[in-house]
Amino acid sequence: MKSLRRGTLRKDRGRPAPMRLVVLVLLTCVALLIVDGRGSAVLSGGRGIATTAVRPIMSLVTWAASPIGAAVDGATGETGDLRAENQELRAELAELRGQLDQAANNEAELAELRRAADIQVADSLPTLVARVTADRTTLTDRTFDIDRGSDHGVRVGQPVVTGEGLVGQIIATEAATARVRPLTDPRVVVGVTSPVSGAVGVVQGTGTNRRLSLDLVERDREVVRSGVSFITSGFDRSAFPPGIAIGTFQLDEGGDLTLVPSADLERPGFVSIILTAGEE
Repeated sequence: MKSLRRGTLRKDRGRPAPMRLVVLVLLTCVALLIVDGRGSAVLSGGRGIATTAVRPIMSLVTWAASPIGAAVDGATGETGDLRAENQELRAELAELRGQLDQAANNEAELAELRRAADIQVADSLPTLVARVTADRTTLTDRTFDIDRGSDHGVRVGQPVVTGEGLVGQIIATEAATARVRPLTDPRVVVGVTSPVSGAVGVVQGTGTNRRLSLDLVERDREVVRSGVSFITSGFDRSAFPPGIAIGTFQLDEGGDLTLVPSADLERPGFVSIILTAGEE
C-alpha cells in the first residue's frame, strides 16, 4: 500500500499543483453549468458559484482573443481594400489604353483625311471629301456608303478616289448619303494609258479582291513590262478625268494582262468625290 501511494505521489509530483487545481475548478464549474438545477436549491447555488468563478477566466480569454480577432478583421479589411484598389487601377489602365488606341486611330484618320483633301485632279475639277460609313459586301456584290449626298453636289457617275488612286464610282445618291461601286466590280470599265510606254487600253473589274483585267491595243502588248503604272486616259468623254492612278501591270500565270489596283479598296476610311457633271 505504501509503495502504491509512493508511486501515486511520484506521478503527482510531475504536475504543478496550481495547474491541477485550475483544471479541477474549471471542470467542476462546467459540470455545474450543464446540469439543470431548476429544481434544486443546492445545485442552483452551485451554478451561481460556478458562474462567478468562471467569469474572470472567460473575461481573461475574451481579452486575450480580442486583439487576435481585431487583427484578423483588420487584415481581412485591408485585403478587401487592396482588392478594390487593384480593380480601380485595372479599370484606369484599361481606360488609358483605350484613350491611347483612340488617339492613334484619330491620328491615322487625320493623315488619311489630309491625303484625301490634297488630291489634285486634272482640269482643276472640284472635289468633296467624304467618310465611308458602311461596307455592304455580300457573296455576289460589294458596295459601300459615304456620308455625302445630293445636297452636297454628289451625282451618279462621279469618280471616287483616294490619294493612292481610283476607288470606284457613285451609283446612287440620297440627300445626305451616296453609294459607291468599287473599281473591282465587273460593271466598272475605265480607259487607261501608260505614261511610260504610251500604251492604251481598257481595264475592267473581275470581282471582289481580284486584279483588274487589262485589254490593250494589240500593237501595245509587246511594250508593256511588269511594274509599269497605268492611269486614266480621259479619252472619248470618259466619266473619269485623265491622270488618276489605276494600278500597276502584272502578267498572271495564264498569260493574261492584269493590273494590281493602286488604291486600298478593302478599308477606305476617307475618300474624295470628283464633282464632274455626272451622268445625264
